[in-house]
Amino acid sequence: MKVEFEVVDKIDLQDQHRQLFANMLKLQGKVRVDNLLSKADRCKSICIASIDGKPVAIGAIKTKTSTDFTDTKADLPQLEKEFNWELGYLYTDPDFQGQKIAQNIVRILIHHFGNDNLMASTEISANPGMVKILESNGFKLFGKPWKSSIHEHFLGLFLKFK
Repeated sequence: MKVEFEVVDKIDLQDQHRQLFANMLKLQGKVRVDNLLSKADRCKSICIASIDGKPVAIGAIKTKTSTDFTDTKADLPQLEKEFNWELGYLYTDPDFQGQKIAQNIVRILIHHFGNDNLMASTEISANPGMVKILESNGFKLFGKPWKSSIHEHFLGLFLKFK
């Protein structure tokens, strides 16, 4: 079993990348489904993990979700202008979870992104694995948690300062 990681920058995105990305986001079920094909175009870079040639996981550096800083969410409007990019759209096929694939995607994307402020939001109690991955990569939870408008879980804003 060989795991390969491919980072694709926005300028190099092709329709096959957009389709794969959209399909995986649909499986993830935590992103609004309106025009999933355009989600990859919001990204500075995407990372695709494949095992023996089969795509099994994705992640991206995307344009930040500004509303995560508002008073109805994390309530940190004073920090919003310090962030332009967000680590997100992380998904691993359930058959391949627990193999540190997401952890490697995060590490690869952060390295590719460089040294700048980066934000992420994730489910706090429903996704402890992602919280651990973020914290092990220098992110810290800031602000107050908020209930997702897409699913039943509470989200937290994680920030990584340069």
